[in-house]
Amino acid sequence: MIARVLVDVPAKAVNRLFDYVVPPVLAGSLEVGMRVIVPFGNRELMGYALELGEESDSGRELKPISTILDIESYLTPELIELAKKISIDTATILIRVLETMLPSALKAVYTVKLRLLDPTGLSAPLRALFREGEEITFSDSRNELIPDLKKAIRNNQIRQLYDIKSRNRPQTERAVILTDSGYLPKTEKHQSVIAFLKTRDGFSAPVLETLQQCGVTESVLKTLEKRSVLRIFDQEKYRPAFLSRVEEDKRVVFNPEQQAVFAEILRHLDQPETFLLHGVTGSGKTEIYLAAIEQVVQRGKQVIFLVPEISLTPMMVRRFQARFQNRVAILHSGLSVGEKYDEWRRIIRGEVEIVIGARSACFAPFSRLGMIVVDECHESTYKQEDMPKYYAVDVAIHRCRHFGIPLLMGSATPNIETYARYKRGYIRLLELSHRANQSSMPEVEVVDMKQEFKTGNLASISAKLKEAIETCLARKEQSILLLNRRGYSPFVICRDCGNVIRCPNCDISLAYHEVDHSLKCHYCGHKEDIKKACPKCGSANLRFMGTGTQKIETEIEAMFPSAKIIRMDNDSTRTKNAHEKLLDAFQEEGDILLGTQMIAKGLDFPRVTLVGILQADGHLFNADFRSPEKTFQLITQVSGRAGRGSLPGKVIVQAFNPSHYAIRFAVENDYQGFYQYEMGIRKSAKYIPFYFLTEIRLSGPNVRDVFLRGREIAATLRRGLSEEAIVLGPVLPPVSRINNRYSCQLLVKYRKEDRLDDLLFELVDKYQDEDIYVNIDKSPM
Repeated sequence: MIARVLVDVPAKAVNRLFDYVVPPVLAGSLEVGMRVIVPFGNRELMGYALELGEESDSGRELKPISTILDIESYLTPELIELAKKISIDTATILIRVLETMLPSALKAVYTVKLRLLDPTGLSAPLRALFREGEEITFSDSRNELIPDLKKAIRNNQIRQLYDIKSRNRPQTERAVILTDSGYLPKTEKHQSVIAFLKTRDGFSAPVLETLQQCGVTESVLKTLEKRSVLRIFDQEKYRPAFLSRVEEDKRVVFNPEQQAVFAEILRHLDQPETFLLHGVTGSGKTEIYLAAIEQVVQRGKQVIFLVPEISLTPMMVRRFQARFQNRVAILHSGLSVGEKYDEWRRIIRGEVEIVIGARSACFAPFSRLGMIVVDECHESTYKQEDMPKYYAVDVAIHRCRHFGIPLLMGSATPNIETYARYKRGYIRLLELSHRANQSSMPEVEVVDMKQEFKTGNLASISAKLKEAIETCLARKEQSILLLNRRGYSPFVICRDCGNVIRCPNCDISLAYHEVDHSLKCHYCGHKEDIKKACPKCGSANLRFMGTGTQKIETEIEAMFPSAKIIRMDNDSTRTKNAHEKLLDAFQEEGDILLGTQMIAKGLDFPRVTLVGILQADGHLFNADFRSPEKTFQLITQVSGRAGRGSLPGKVIVQAFNPSHYAIRFAVENDYQGFYQYEMGIRKSAKYIPFYFLTEIRLSGPNVRDVFLRGREIAATLRRGLSEEAIVLGPVLPPVSRINNRYSCQLLVKYRKEDRLDDLLFELVDKYQDEDIYVNIDKSPM
């Protein structure tokens, strides 16, 4: 038997499968997708057995596989084919794609070891090195010996070896199992233990739980073990991936509109149909998801449910657990290495039918997949910004086609290109035009902050919004305030010389954070103490400019000293389970929830009657053709948090450009009007959905070299593509230096270019080197 192995080396030169002989002792155990250790050159490496066959086409003598690392495979054949496709689409080497798919616990750890072969003629330091034994572990503390070691290795006096260990370590707990159920206990304590174990599945329970329930000490268990009545052993224990708060399964009766949508989904459960569930905020999309998923699970199939933000995961998990109990797993970046590894194994072992999670959950290793649901499908967070730059919605589409199953996407504000696909007949549209509980949409009022400033109010909170919050507090109702910028102030400026304190690693200003009185870079993570004087002129006349969530928190604390304020942004949610704890705190005792875009969608609090949007046009004029669309979506989504219960809702939108079409259509809750207007602009500018886009981004330590390489790539593209293709750039992005690496970008607009994939791979192969990295993105967000 032959195994075709992808070795764990992230290099273009070895981005292919290598043939190895499967030893007879492993022939019955090795499966496609398992990790193996193989000889590669003069060392051993971890690799993935991606294919099995009977013969090799290499024409050379093959080496045997050394051993296997897994008892069970963590990759399905379908995921392997998906990884190959993503590798082509993103021009990324395959091992990087597999590392992205799999839990990081499965990545091997390589330890360098040195084995003494012949001590004759070794230098004194090397002889001292091997004084403790003939094989030692090499560490960085011995770097001064590297020249002598290299010479000894060339002279075959020392051999370099690699100890390969897997990072995955199952967690265990001590357990006890009753082995003689007919034993007649002689004491009350023995009787208590035996009676308790007989009530448990398999007559087994954790030792700690047994001791607590029976009120005995461990010596009682050991006595029974000596008499062969029970056995104490170590059993595997999954690490809990979320807080265990049980909620009641609240089933609802569908209104006629919901019932019609649900019936249409049921008619296509066994077909590769793509649905767009376009429903206003509060229209009951989640209840339809739950009902459809329940039908799929009852048919013995499995479901992936994608949410755009980790902050939405706890609320969704509770609703799903209430209905499906422990048949739910979660996957997202907030899990620890061990938690994600345990959840992945629960999925592989068939112990769950439903996976809920953010972007990375699209790779859940189900083999009986029956449906994929993408909630808030318009969100840009479904796009991976690091290589490989996959788009989770595209991954979901591909997997649904493979399994021949439906894809259900839901949003109150679908992407322009998604809605255009419905218009062209590629997607089936399902509509919910009214709120589920017959409540009305919130009243929306716009405040022109230019006029507010003219009246002398220089605060971030307008007079109307302040009055509305006071009314809300007096009625014991809740408010949500959105400002899509974290920190206290975006930059610090010297009022004498005009110097802005900047990040030493990036071309961006440092933001001031009041919580720890520090200046932070939101790109590279650089942090330093607040300056007492200008580093350029020495003046102490420094001014904090702009507004972030921390500054707004300070202002509203002064305005409403008795209010309980919960701030939710990237700074306040860094700790374990922070999202869940903050949302629980707001639901139980909070008055005002202040946050960034993570609070804008998916949250359902019946007592929220007021939403205030600060700086609604704050990102409207970014260098991004999607800025109007993102602004429209954000305003519409966060407005939908108000008035979802029996109480009427109100929304106050603060902006300096209230007449902009994105704000105007959002205030009127007019998606169709926005869609038609935006399509006209996109058509004239030749953007999605009229043209496909591919972005090529180069980065390197020298801006001149990066830019010249970009010009070479642009010339190559113009020669290699048809005349209809449009190549723009290279240009410097708004932040041209991040972490001491400069970047430039090119944009290709095209309708049909058969050679594009091959050309992109050629570009990466030709123009990427140790200094300059070439990044391909075929679905730039």
